[in-house]
Amino acid sequence: MEQTIYVIALVLTGLTNLGMGAYLYSGSNAYRQQTVYYRSRLLTVLWLVTFGLGYFIQAIFLWRYTWPTAASALTVSFFHIGAICFNWGYIPLLNPKYLTKGIVVRDLIVYAIGLTAYWTVALLWHHAPMYVSLAFMVFFAYSTYTVFTFYRTYNRVSLRIIRMGSGNMRDFIRWMQVCCDCIVLFGIGSVAITAIFPNDIYPFVLLLIGGVGMFAYMTYSMIKYGKIIS
Repeated sequence: MEQTIYVIALVLTGLTNLGMGAYLYSGSNAYRQQTVYYRSRLLTVLWLVTFGLGYFIQAIFLWRYTWPTAASALTVSFFHIGAICFNWGYIPLLNPKYLTKGIVVRDLIVYAIGLTAYWTVALLWHHAPMYVSLAFMVFFAYSTYTVFTFYRTYNRVSLRIIRMGSGNMRDFIRWMQVCCDCIVLFGIGSVAITAIFPNDIYPFVLLLIGGVGMFAYMTYSMIKYGKIIS
């Protein structure tokens, strides 16, 4: 029964994420001229699709039952991609000059280091979650830096934008604040719970349900912001 609930939750969540990604992508071409927003929108699509496919892989292989460190490594692998998408897609909405080739190269190098750490531990210690938790430090370090950079950028520009902007811009600023708070709570919290409870199913199912709400809010807000700038 537990396994059935787990698989159904993964499949439904995966389908929902892929559906939201397809819907968001379908209207993206209209915003090609708004380069920063267009890139942010496509990165959000990548984020949704990556998580959707990650959930399907979890449902197919059921590593959480047979190879818990691999299940955890897979989870942190696509959560790390989500952190990169947030870094590249959302911080530039506040500071269009933020994303440079140097940042892209740096983040890809960090991700390569992370993948090596996550999967080396998974291959060497099939049932040693403590070692996986140590490997997760790569993700937590990168996520912490990204969150710090976002809030620092947010605090620098928010008051100026609110003073100069209309009610729509104030709504945008509030959306950025709430969106980041949700992402931080869901992203870092999910990986932490995965590391602490690698063999427990129901905490992960609850996170899946919470994740659908977060991604739905992100998708809705991204579409709404597009209507404001169009």
